[in-house]
Amino acid sequence: MTAITQVSWMRYMIGDAGNINRLYWAVKTASEVQAEHLETLSDFYLKKYGDLTNQGKRKRGLKKPRSLEPHFSLARELDLLEWKERERWRITFGPGKAFIALWEKAGKQPPNGLLLGQLVRYDRSFLVPLILGLVESDYDFSSQKFIGLEKIARDAWEEVWDMGRRELELKEPPLPDPQTVSERTLLHHAQARLRFLNSNEGLSLNIDKLRRLAQLFSEFQFKPLPSDYYFRIGEALTARRPSSIPNTELDQLIVKAFSFLQRMGYASGFGLFAFVNELILPNNALDWQAYFEYVRKQKGLSTSASFRSDDFLVTLQSEATTQLEAP
Repeated sequence: MTAITQVSWMRYMIGDAGNINRLYWAVKTASEVQAEHLETLSDFYLKKYGDLTNQGKRKRGLKKPRSLEPHFSLARELDLLEWKERERWRITFGPGKAFIALWEKAGKQPPNGLLLGQLVRYDRSFLVPLILGLVESDYDFSSQKFIGLEKIARDAWEEVWDMGRRELELKEPPLPDPQTVSERTLLHHAQARLRFLNSNEGLSLNIDKLRRLAQLFSEFQFKPLPSDYYFRIGEALTARRPSSIPNTELDQLIVKAFSFLQRMGYASGFGLFAFVNELILPNNALDWQAYFEYVRKQKGLSTSASFRSDDFLVTLQSEATTQLEAP
């Protein structure tokens, strides 16, 4: 039986995307304004947060609505925002709400684990070979650039294209193959990921952490993400695999996360999972399948179907808070 190839690649992580503060302001804007058109969101962003985007005399802040497009697009690619034609931009009920709550209420600025988790969920097919190429290349400190970045990005795209060509050829608008893609396009994709992962504007991960991240996810480049992926993220960050946490501690963390993420008595199961993992990394982590089974069977918690096939809803039963908080 032929194995199913799963391509995970973020088409619109390009250009000036990758600045974490600008990403946060994009998600924050969408949580504050109900708008169908990106231009409306961008105008609000510039009026409220534009001055905060200044980065010194040599790097002016964002001034034009079009300059915000990469940041909103990245938020959508990371599943922090969602938008469909003739619908409003909105923050996602799971990772989007968790991202904002972690940033504003839990002091996680930025929430590194959540952002890395979303990145490997949606971009690992291209990300893994790109990183593996970068860690073996030379770095020009005078120009602050990796030598041969365009070739590294082209090789990564060729690997993705070879494995997922049938799926990629159906995309609209059409995608260029590795022979016809321009150097400018390749650099736009590579530089956005470098900014997100390696720069002071992003997560500031050094080469050793990047190498471990790519190596730990390389076998899943074109396969479904493993259930223990947050354990792998913790290991990438510290070179030591995290430990599981006792159920008594998990109970308290679920209640805490639920208080931040619930709406009308319901919270996203995935949002709770991402929120708790951010709080306990890098020393501890949660496995998705083990977490799902625990929540489903735990007295005081109730689960139900979500409108998303990759998520479920959680609610606390009336006596749950008292039960879960009991020593």
